[in-house]
Amino acid sequence: MRGLPPQIMPLRVVVQADHSLVESLAEQTDRFILSPVESNLEIAARVAQADVIVVDVTRDPPKALAEMKALQLKRPLLALANKEQVGEALAAGAQAVIPRDSTAAKLEVAIAAVQKGLTVTEPGWLNAVSSSTGVQAGSNAVDDNLTPREHEVLILLAEGLSNKQIAAKLTISEHTAKFHVNSILQKMDAQKRVEAVVRAARRGLINL
Repeated sequence: MRGLPPQIMPLRVVVQADHSLVESLAEQTDRFILSPVESNLEIAARVAQADVIVVDVTRDPPKALAEMKALQLKRPLLALANKEQVGEALAAGAQAVIPRDSTAAKLEVAIAAVQKGLTVTEPGWLNAVSSSTGVQAGSNAVDDNLTPREHEVLILLAEGLSNKQIAAKLTISEHTAKFHVNSILQKMDAQKRVEAVVRAARRGLINL
């Protein structure tokens, strides 16, 4: 594979899940170099030089969530979970959460999307997280700390759009879109885009 253009290099994906899921994903696509792992997630991810990490939270939730929280290697993290676990998975560092019983094709798309920095989850799942906190996520009010433009960008972040897509949607430069996203992350005291979206929903700033 040496010498291939970067855009067609396979993604290195570490997967902590049942072997049947890994096998079905391997049969679905050759876009990934898959590295199954049962334990020592941090070490496995470093050895494999992972581009994306996938963890099945449903198999052993306490262990999986603890390993996710302990990760020092900052790579896009995709959690396979059920609806009740989505809040914990996001709190543990997941950038995306999809159902454990997702098809191999859906998992392939989710891995590719999360590697590009996009938010991936099920419709209504982030709303469920907001509801569990007792805050209604139905208001369109603009927070005092957010400018009207930042609120527009926040809504597009909730739709999972990239900086380039946000720029095209709002007819602004990609650099300006990135500036607004970074400002939102700072004002929301969030490290990741999905975290900012969840916090905004909890505060009732956006509809999900």
